[in-house]
Amino acid sequence: MHRKIEALLKDKIGLDVKTIGEASIKNAVKHCLNASGCSDLNAYYQALISSDVELKRLVEAVVIPETWFFRDDVPFNVLTSNVNNNWLDSEESDRKLKVLSMPCSTGEEPYTIAMALDKIGFPEKRVEIDAIDISQQSLDKAKKGVYRPNSFRSDDLSFRDDYFTKVSEGYRLKSNIRRRVNFQQGNLLRDDLSQFDLHYDVIFCRNLLIYFDSQDQQTAVRKLYNMLADDGVLFVGHAEANNNVNQLFRSLRIRGSFSFVKKNEYELSELNGNYDEKVSKFSTKHRELPTISHAGVSLNPVNGNKKTVGVHSADNKPFSDYHIGIGSKVDGELDEQVLISKAHRLADEGRLDEAEATCQQLIINFSSADAFYLLGVVYDATNRSGMAESMFRKAIYLMPNHIEALIHLALHVEINGSVEEALSLRRRAERANQ
Repeated sequence: MHRKIEALLKDKIGLDVKTIGEASIKNAVKHCLNASGCSDLNAYYQALISSDVELKRLVEAVVIPETWFFRDDVPFNVLTSNVNNNWLDSEESDRKLKVLSMPCSTGEEPYTIAMALDKIGFPEKRVEIDAIDISQQSLDKAKKGVYRPNSFRSDDLSFRDDYFTKVSEGYRLKSNIRRRVNFQQGNLLRDDLSQFDLHYDVIFCRNLLIYFDSQDQQTAVRKLYNMLADDGVLFVGHAEANNNVNQLFRSLRIRGSFSFVKKNEYELSELNGNYDEKVSKFSTKHRELPTISHAGVSLNPVNGNKKTVGVHSADNKPFSDYHIGIGSKVDGELDEQVLISKAHRLADEGRLDEAEATCQQLIINFSSADAFYLLGVVYDATNRSGMAESMFRKAIYLMPNHIEALIHLALHVEINGSVEEALSLRRRAERANQ
């Protein structure tokens, strides 16, 4: 019955269960089953297919928002630079800048866009910001505009003094920013968004594609292509600048921005016409670089001594040889460290089922990049290659310079024939290690 529920989620919201793991789905189902009053899974499944309320409750439990203001600030700097250069002094002073944030989660991203544009003096009357998310619960929180400290994680918090008022529940965003964002519920995969064709000058679609399988990613990317103006800019997440995006978009090659523009008709026909030849030329040009399967990079073991680790060598194990970087101190950090150590130990002892369960516990409670990485290694060890690749992408999404995840993902995409992406990932790993 769990398989049927997973298939229902795939059909309704495009969720690929491999991206968050079966254990996470089962936990959400268990929680919602208890809340529904149904006697067993069969009755609950019937409730899901007959009741929008029950289905929405399950979607809310599965879609866990992870966002904060000015998260990965480079894209917002690219946005304001583009607006400064092409919009503020434009002769088309009546043309409105149309921006889409999707998924918008609890509102931090679209409100960040509004604040960033306000800071450079872009007139409120000249901008329209649409924010779309599948979760009504998240949208309700966004419209309220009250945020707790967890939403303020960037190094520079001066914007909080400028745009927020301290209240008993946390910090309330000022109304002159809140009114600039139009929130609405929507589903990129399942909804008809044809009315938005050639509409948006800027689209932020960060960390949505990672929840889809390759086929659904292609569908989503095609929709984004149709929704973006010919001279518009698309921003995606760290782990999403992959071949599905590169088929229709060309990178702006601004480090850390993951920004793209639409390919023109010539570029699209060129790609479709001689892809094999282009890959061959690329490989020849970079023949001095060893392939990832034979390359080594320097990693930092726990003892602090540098060691060269080959991707296929036995030196990849045990897991506890790796130095796992923990983020800044927060409440519960000790518990996170204990769980990570436990996952390492269980994996080293070959108790992979227990290691997998511990990693899932980490993911649910801490959204730990290291947990996603370790879970990917466990999936690799149990011949679940597709799920492993998804976990490595998740780890990189949370920690862009996660060396081990970059290396393992490079191996996966190389095996699948994505030569350019493998080389790019390897270079990122080498830069991160310097």
